[in-house]
Amino acid sequence: MDDDAAHERDETLRRADEVWERLRARLDERIDCPIGDDGWTGKDVYAHFARWQQKSVDGLRTILAGKWVPEPATEDENTLNDRWAAEDRALAAGEARARCLSTREELRGLVAGLDGRQWQRFGRLFEDITGPHYEHHLRAAGG
Repeated sequence: MDDDAAHERDETLRRADEVWERLRARLDERIDCPIGDDGWTGKDVYAHFARWQQKSVDGLRTILAGKWVPEPATEDENTLNDRWAAEDRALAAGEARARCLSTREELRGLVAGLDGRQWQRFGRLFEDITGPHYEHHLRAAGG
């Protein structure tokens, strides 16, 4: 079972990488221009992913350290997204992109290093690297 789960993990990450590359190209094309109906630019989406990926890195590290305790959410996703967007508005496009790529690399490495049992228990849940979050923004970007 461990080999099957590890294979599933690797395939999931491979497919997510493909979607990410398509999204990344779209973000770079529209780095300072609105991408979708929400008015976000490529820079805004990069900053958005940097925030969510860092949150996932922090959460995954906590889980792997055996210290995770469920806490009630203090903000819903939209409130959190809006707060982060306001905080990141002053970022330069290059900085937002660099933060995104750095946190993505770290999160991808952590998820790729999960064993089969860890992948099955909680690894699949990290949508900021497994594809669904990318797909959502790619659709919004018309890709």
